[in-house]
Amino acid sequence: MRASEAGAVILAALEGTALTPEEKLCFQQCTPAGFTLFRRNLSPDFPNIRTLSVELQSLMEGLPLLLAIDQEGGRVARLRAPFPLIGPALDMGGGGTEPETLQFLKNHAYVQASSLLGLGINANFAPVLDILTREDNVAIGDRCFGRDAETVTARAGAYLAGLQEGGVLGCLKHFPGQGHAAFDTHESSAIIDIDRDTLWARELKPFMALMPAAPMLMISHSIYPAIDPKLPASLSPAMLQGLVREKLDYRGVIVSDDMNMKAIDQDRKPWCEAIVASLHAGADLVLVCRELERYRWAVEAIDQERSRSPSFAKRWQEARLRMGALRSRLRNG
Repeated sequence: MRASEAGAVILAALEGTALTPEEKLCFQQCTPAGFTLFRRNLSPDFPNIRTLSVELQSLMEGLPLLLAIDQEGGRVARLRAPFPLIGPALDMGGGGTEPETLQFLKNHAYVQASSLLGLGINANFAPVLDILTREDNVAIGDRCFGRDAETVTARAGAYLAGLQEGGVLGCLKHFPGQGHAAFDTHESSAIIDIDRDTLWARELKPFMALMPAAPMLMISHSIYPAIDPKLPASLSPAMLQGLVREKLDYRGVIVSDDMNMKAIDQDRKPWCEAIVASLHAGADLVLVCRELERYRWAVEAIDQERSRSPSFAKRWQEARLRMGALRSRLRNG
């Protein structure tokens, strides 16, 4: 693999608890913006996680790498006990919005942030801002902070504040809201057929309230016909440029959900086209959460499109600069 800057807009992943020689060589030649850490990467001996973080940070000089994790709580918590855990978001602190409950949520997130930083992890893909409007929504379910916009906004807002005051960057997800999904985008495409008025009055409310405080916004792979009847949100210019940037005036980093989810065609050609399409539509960071070979595919696809399309090259440069600004805010514990 030849040296390339294309990885500056990719969040990569490892297969085990340490870098393999092949991974190390690849990531030294083309360093990503950082890594997402999964349970497969996390040694039961916590000091080894810190060692891995230090090794990953040593891949490049200059700006820190983004070392992110999905540590929501409940079933989506890569680190298990004795890491601080108090159950899923829906039930944290009893589920209410009383001042003492919100303080509890903020304090819990602050303790989480301190613990994550101690392991060298500087970003958490949380809080979930989806609203649980379908009880049969098994993919999201109790990952939501509540069943209405006001509850989600208050509870998730307290969590986000504690996380970031503790030194770990948060990320709002899954824009513009997956609480009404009937299918899991890990397994298939999902169409969320909510009319535009409902989307603005319900789904978007928590995002609009908390986006000014959030450095990252993760985009769903679901299709929202009210905004774009054909493309997943993560690939849609109408969603990313039209809604996020222009209408909502968001200036943080737009993050794709994992591009290895089955909502995206996983065959090489359409998958690479989706990587390019997401960036061209307005994403600043695409997640490639498995398989070193796919990371190489993504780098090659981005480089080819940069050399072919001046408009894409300009869009890539915007994303790279936005990622640089984000990484300048990161702490390494």
